[in-house]
Amino acid sequence: MKYISIISLFAVLLFTGCMKSEDIIVNIIPDQPTIEEVTAGIMSDGGLLDAFTTTLNEINSTNHTAKIYVKTYKPLSRIWVSVRLKAGCQIIPLDGAPKFGAIGDFSKPGKYEVKAASGASAIWTVTIAQEPSMPDISCPANFWTGTGVKCLDVPFPSYSPSTVTAVKLDCNHIKITIDFWQDPNAVITLDLQLGDPDQNTVKGSVTLLNDVRFSSWGSDMMYSKGLAGTYDLNTMELNFDPAFLGYQSRTSYPLTFSKN
Repeated sequence: MKYISIISLFAVLLFTGCMKSEDIIVNIIPDQPTIEEVTAGIMSDGGLLDAFTTTLNEINSTNHTAKIYVKTYKPLSRIWVSVRLKAGCQIIPLDGAPKFGAIGDFSKPGKYEVKAASGASAIWTVTIAQEPSMPDISCPANFWTGTGVKCLDVPFPSYSPSTVTAVKLDCNHIKITIDFWQDPNAVITLDLQLGDPDQNTVKGSVTLLNDVRFSSWGSDMMYSKGLAGTYDLNTMELNFDPAFLGYQSRTSYPLTFSKN
């Protein structure tokens, strides 16, 4: 047994000594100081990134520019932005530009130096802007008037109005006419006052200015004037839910208005 162990040890040493060392290629080093992707959004309460919808995400490696258009009314002065770089690259903010990977002020273009592993570098300009075609935040009525306005019957979606006519009286005053439950005998007009949007949450209040009484399929119903819900410019939804009387003793019968 002793001799077998000695022979085994000798064989291992012989095999190890005969192994040829493998050359390592060290002359291929990434030489492109490149930004490959930019992502913008806000951090949710759970610590996860809620990315903004983008209509433009343009990376130009020749001109060293990155530009994205985001569909949001959140202030761009406090958003979370990250970049994905080419392997081996580093990025350095210049002239007070905000750091990536944290909440910062991206309301104006920022300059960044991107360095490749080879030592090559380039100055990049990163621009994040609100989608230019989005309605003016100072006129919330534009979000729910004109063509393309839809109404969702929240309790019974299949009975959502088939016709919706929305008219802007001024930037905070709209009238929306619908056929409740698709009933031509229950066409009602909602006279709505929109509060100014909060500058941080971009949400606002909705007030019904008049009582709305109507009957449909044997039920007498009424929406009562007063506070009637909220709107959100980020989701572009107006949630209409004033005090309600009628139909199965309900005290609430919400509708949601949106625009294509």
